[in-house]
Amino acid sequence: MVTQVVSLARVELLQSLAAGEIQLAFQPQVELSSKKIVAFEGVARWHHPKLGILSPGLFFSLAAKEGLIGVMSRTLAAQAARAIYTWRNHGYGIDVAINISMKDVMDPGFARDLADCVANEGAKAEWIVLEIDEEELTCTGNQGLACLEILAGFGFKIALDAKGPPSLALDKRARDLFCQLKCGGSTMLTVASRLHSVGASAFMRRIQAAQGAGMPVVAVGAESSKAIRQCYQIGFTRLQGHFISLPLSFQSASQMLLEQPSGPEVDDELMPQSEVEGTTLEAALEPAQKPELVEHSPQPPHKPLQLFSFEELTETDQAGSEAA
Repeated sequence: MVTQVVSLARVELLQSLAAGEIQLAFQPQVELSSKKIVAFEGVARWHHPKLGILSPGLFFSLAAKEGLIGVMSRTLAAQAARAIYTWRNHGYGIDVAINISMKDVMDPGFARDLADCVANEGAKAEWIVLEIDEEELTCTGNQGLACLEILAGFGFKIALDAKGPPSLALDKRARDLFCQLKCGGSTMLTVASRLHSVGASAFMRRIQAAQGAGMPVVAVGAESSKAIRQCYQIGFTRLQGHFISLPLSFQSASQMLLEQPSGPEVDDELMPQSEVEGTTLEAALEPAQKPELVEHSPQPPHKPLQLFSFEELTETDQAGSEAA
């Protein structure tokens, strides 16, 4: 019976991939200095016809067990490319990040396949950031780094996602390879804040090494005003978390970009006049032109981007953000 259930789940997962029911939601990444969106991280959501919206933790293990992670990675990469093509061609100089497995990275044909997926959507590889789990990378050693360098050779940016104590030294090879360091978890941020005054912890040395290399350091899991203050004191340069925004649909993420007070910085070289001239991002969001990211269930409107300042943050802000 268990075998039959798993088999049915595998078929359902494949059908959902083909039907576009597994989609990216986009969570903004904000520069601390300017408080502007500099990137979105694409996180997978399964819009299940019966079970509702499912997070990756509920289906990625099944995809990995059934050998479908590679298919899913290519599908989501195409969605990310489609979104960033629209945003870039309307003057928003941002990136889109997606998580990929080292098992995919070690596949000899993966780098070429991923580059083709992105190019087929009209996007450029350098607009895509590939996030790599540090623990997975450590298990693959130099061979894993070599495979990542192949991806970088195609133009992709590589980010190191460090969820625990440092296991990979940020030596010259790593500094040349990675475009940013991501550290996540409210507990980790709290511990790091306490160790900041000492400045001798391995965690702090990692952040200082990234800073010395001119590498953005992203705090993931900044869920309160207190966490944001901690990030600022520790030396993080970017924020990502529910305090800024929940993951959004493509349409809501685009609306958030439109609401940024300063507006887009237009780069004429990135705008093919035959396709974009005379159009706006609002027009691109009309049903006839928007990327084919199907909405399977209504989503609540996003709250406007919080233009916070460190002087204004209080402890009462924390309770309000948690309630939200």
